[in-house]
Amino acid sequence: MNPSNRDQLRVMISTGHLGTAPSGIESFMAAIDTLPDYLVADGGSADPGPVYLGENMELGHFIREELELFLVESRKRGIPLIIGSAGDSGSNEGVDNTVRLLQEIAAEHRIPKFRIGSFHSEITGDFLAAEIEAGRAIRGLGQFSDLTAEEARAATRIVAVAGNAPFLELLDQGADVIVAGRCGDANFTAAPCIHAGFPPALAFHMGKMIECASLVAEPFMGKEAVIGTITHDDIRITPYHPDQRCTVASAAAHSMYERETPYFEYTAEGTLDMRECRYEQATDRVCRITGARFEPWDVPTVKLEGVRKLGERYLGIAAIRDPHVIRNVDAAIEWSRSAIRKRFPDENYELHYHVFGRDGILKEREPLRHREPHEVAVVVETLHRDDALAAKITDLAVRMFFLARLPGVKGTSGASATSKLPLKYIPGYTWSVNHVMRVREDMQLFPTTMTEAGV
Repeated sequence: MNPSNRDQLRVMISTGHLGTAPSGIESFMAAIDTLPDYLVADGGSADPGPVYLGENMELGHFIREELELFLVESRKRGIPLIIGSAGDSGSNEGVDNTVRLLQEIAAEHRIPKFRIGSFHSEITGDFLAAEIEAGRAIRGLGQFSDLTAEEARAATRIVAVAGNAPFLELLDQGADVIVAGRCGDANFTAAPCIHAGFPPALAFHMGKMIECASLVAEPFMGKEAVIGTITHDDIRITPYHPDQRCTVASAAAHSMYERETPYFEYTAEGTLDMRECRYEQATDRVCRITGARFEPWDVPTVKLEGVRKLGERYLGIAAIRDPHVIRNVDAAIEWSRSAIRKRFPDENYELHYHVFGRDGILKEREPLRHREPHEVAVVVETLHRDDALAAKITDLAVRMFFLARLPGVKGTSGASATSKLPLKYIPGYTWSVNHVMRVREDMQLFPTTMTEAGV
């Protein structure tokens, strides 16, 4: 069938973050047995923080199991599979590892030969620095100022957030499975819809609505399968857990999810405008959505995400139950901090104290900060470029809670229980690149590869 003549396209998703919460098997099988046109999955996110991009780490512990379920069941039925932002951060290593995993699974299950298309998203700081030095500004997002060449070169790792272009190229090449580098959350759904000839406004809106699987439905049930159906006039969202419904309220609420404004979604291709959207209850369990509009950019614009390493990181714990010490915990922290300043006056370190039980999560925004708890745990966090010094600083900072001399204390026994050894943790990173750049053509940053898997 000519793609432009299709009446509808059905896209199935069962996870909003691959491997973090396993897909519900019953709803997955119920949905895939209806033979959707595509199975898609979001493989990652920037939400867990900069360390995952910096260290090439994956957040989920069920990634192989999920990939096995997705690949075996989709290939059994001849359904194309698309995975966005592979490896959590969408790094080159994350993409390549995911491709290798799929090849291993295909060999184990003796799946007949199929084609895996993939693309990379990493770019170098030197490339961005050259762009800046050539007079092409890279604009900051949020509180970030324009990127400088020095900041670009200092980044540990940078990824560009792909739009539809690399997906469309791989679909044109006949990929059965696509493993994407870092990409927009809506694009791994929008691209196959646009490839099949459906309106971009509806395609992007459907990608937005189903990106987190069953989060668009009610009641909340972790990760259950949903199918989005696009036509030339509307989109419809159907949950496949028997106790879930996609309602006007749940769908409209999801349009506001993680948005600065509920009305606009910005992509590499342009702006999704949801101001005129209508949400209707098509059936008791299915929501129908219309009215989205799409305004393309004049020039392709790509978001950049990058991180810079702050140092090696160690943690230590001081557990305190003495009510007098709890009342004077800030003085104990200052005692510890001053000891570090005196012992390491010339070192460039970061030292943080997190008081759990008082304000460890919200810090200065904690409204109940002045209520006296019956116990607290002070987590000491140290960052330093040198591993051994980071451990030393943490060890001394924690030990000072045991030795703290506080107002009104006459005894000489310890004031807290402390961890015996500092705990080596994942190195510390910060987001250093949160910018957008204009590109000369939309495939400039996303090289594609096609390979085979199966027997």
